[in-house]
Amino acid sequence: MEKKFPQIWKLVGKSSYGLGGDSGFQAISDSSYFYVFKKDGTFLKTVGKETTSGTFQLEDLIHGTNTKGTSYTLTFLDDVLRYSCYPNLEHLHLNMDNLLVGGSGPCDGITLYFSNEK
Repeated sequence: MEKKFPQIWKLVGKSSYGLGGDSGFQAISDSSYFYVFKKDGTFLKTVGKETTSGTFQLEDLIHGTNTKGTSYTLTFLDDVLRYSCYPNLEHLHLNMDNLLVGGSGPCDGITLYFSNEK
């Protein structure tokens, strides 16, 4: 994916894995949960009427022989609205469908999917 800024990513789905099995992708169409990534390396995260901010770093990833991806590491100025397994950090990555994927799936929570809003 081309790295143009600002980037706006809106929540479009979720999934969970646990004792009940794989919930599969569940679409969300009316979300007010989104990220704005700015050219200066800062981000805003909004969930409903609450907003927090911090900095982010991008890392290019190579999966296999011809598949490339991008990882986003977010560092929060405070620990407000963070949704991950790690204090003050969120790790997101682009999947093969060009959705930004994150959440607390690695610690048996919900995986969240975000679409790039043009």
